[in-house]
Amino acid sequence: MKTKIERIKAMAVEWAARVGHIWLFVAASVALLLIVAMINGLFITSYLWAASKITMAGAIGYALDRAAFPGSDPRYLSGIEQSMAQSRRGVVIAAAMIAAGLIG
Repeated sequence: MKTKIERIKAMAVEWAARVGHIWLFVAASVALLLIVAMINGLFITSYLWAASKITMAGAIGYALDRAAFPGSDPRYLSGIEQSMAQSRRGVVIAAAMIAAGLIG
């Protein structure tokens, strides 16, 4: 019985490592959405609008980085060049998300 529990625990840890920690944020977001729905259901549409707008801005920021710097994908670089390309991509995506958040 104990080995079965340890095996299930190891599988869960492996799955979490493979999928990444982004699912924790998704779960927290869904939990907060359910709390808001219980308090006032009318806020769900505002929440969904804001979430979709920010998500779309992140995708547009990523596309802008790929279009503006086609030969500098961080996956194919190494050393300081990879670090700078990752930082640049993060800044471009963040700028797009902030800009979308500031617009109505």
